[in-house]
Amino acid sequence: MAEGEDHRAWRPPSMAETLRAPASPFALDIERRARLSLVLMNGFALGDLARLLDVFTSANELAHRRMFLWEVVAISGRSVTSSAGIPVAADGDVTELRPFSTVMVFSDSDASGDDCAGLAAWLSAHPASIQRLGGVGGGCSVLGRISAMPKERARGHAQRKELFWRKDDFFGCRGGCATSDFALANVEALLGAPIAQQVMMRLARQRMRKKIEPAADQQQSIETQVAPPIKRAVALMRSTVSDPVPLPRIAAEAGIHLRHLERLFHRHLGVSPRGYYQRLRLARARDLVQGTMMGLAQVAEAVGFDSLSHFSKCYMDAHGIRPSEDRQRHFTTPGDQPGDGLTGDAPTLKHSPTKRPSGARRHAA
Repeated sequence: MAEGEDHRAWRPPSMAETLRAPASPFALDIERRARLSLVLMNGFALGDLARLLDVFTSANELAHRRMFLWEVVAISGRSVTSSAGIPVAADGDVTELRPFSTVMVFSDSDASGDDCAGLAAWLSAHPASIQRLGGVGGGCSVLGRISAMPKERARGHAQRKELFWRKDDFFGCRGGCATSDFALANVEALLGAPIAQQVMMRLARQRMRKKIEPAADQQQSIETQVAPPIKRAVALMRSTVSDPVPLPRIAAEAGIHLRHLERLFHRHLGVSPRGYYQRLRLARARDLVQGTMMGLAQVAEAVGFDSLSHFSKCYMDAHGIRPSEDRQRHFTTPGDQPGDGLTGDAPTLKHSPTKRPSGARRHAA
């Protein structure tokens, strides 16, 4: 045990937690620590580095264990200038440091030829040291340019629907706010969900986005760039979140057959119409759970679920936490007693006399 560490404050994730959490792309040493070489190239986004290290520093402190170790590597010299013009000190450059087992490249996609050549030479000189290789922001594009990452994966990085991804020994993250989500996912995988939740609370994060959630720019593209039938379908879905309509009606309103709508959704959005519709409904549900005092039965009803247990399962799948637990994290009042709708888990909801035929919801739920 390293000096100053207290393993009593942290326990390894249970088997159930390990199976539920996504695997970390980082290679681990004999003590199951992640050792990272963070390569900064001139023009990198300073916010990406800050978000990553904020999460990992907090995780190490809260776990009382140095799970994440890193060194900052420059291509040349002892400092690197970020895109904001702010110099960042490095632990050394590629002529001085050997890479750790995991290398992450932080870069703008327009890195200079000299920087790319220096990175390529460093990676080529230490092939046995590197087990995992990835990029943040434009880092994957740079790795593709120097043939350190398969070009199809580097090119696909910019087109992916995921906020972050892993394939074999390679991984990537879109950068920006997604860097925090990527770092939190690694904390959850290596230290367990309780530590990840504590990190989120320390950093005032409400939740960790899953890797399949669309980034903000992709969400905007849904309204402006995709085929007109998708725009019409999405507009109808948004307007009927509280009262879902059958998918065949949505397709008819969009002016196409349901099978054609499904193909368009998969092609442009990477998800089925049913999955996208449910994503909208569960996003609205989270707003209600976290921002109102509506009972959970009312929340489920408000987003078109007939069964509270089914709603709770879908909510857990989408957000990684049960609605009752999510509510307790945001509200703790004397009236929150089982059975009042705030934390209770009644098996089914009462049917309203004005509710449409139940079959309609089966198409949307």
